[in-house]
Amino acid sequence: MGKQSMIYTRKVIAQVLGVSEKRVRQLTEEGVLEEFSNGYYKFLPSVQGYIRYLQSLVADDDQSTDYNQEKARLTKIKREDAELDLKRKRNELHHSSVVKFVMSNSLVSFKARLETLPHKVLPLLMNIPESTGKSERILEILKESVAETLKALSKYNPKDFADDPYLAGIKEQTEGETE
Repeated sequence: MGKQSMIYTRKVIAQVLGVSEKRVRQLTEEGVLEEFSNGYYKFLPSVQGYIRYLQSLVADDDQSTDYNQEKARLTKIKREDAELDLKRKRNELHHSSVVKFVMSNSLVSFKARLETLPHKVLPLLMNIPESTGKSERILEILKESVAETLKALSKYNPKDFADDPYLAGIKEQTEGETE
């Protein structure tokens, strides 16, 4: 007689599967194990049924793990998005197009100041009387003018980067680029 057709008691099947007799009864009620007759089970179908049951538990656990991982990932993304939004509201973070716009305007303004510097300084230089300290006075005027121009460049104003209506055109362009 092969093991497939061997019949064992509930107690023996419980020992083979490593569970209690009560658990064997529960597994029978759930349809995992098939009772041959009252309190008796075929060996091989019982073992195979229990293995399939354990495999289904592992598969269900994997799916819930995937779900939990996805939920955790989504929660993390939402948290990071909220942190970025908070930084933007605190004016600590700016969209790259806004930075580009403000910096371009600042550099264009600086270039214009540099280009007008000779015209601004020339009258002052022309009015310096001929004397032994003329070259020192010229250097002094040039240094003051350059320092004044650089000082204008060094002024940082966070409000320049705030979301103002004049930047609306930039935002619309940026949104159109990402689509």
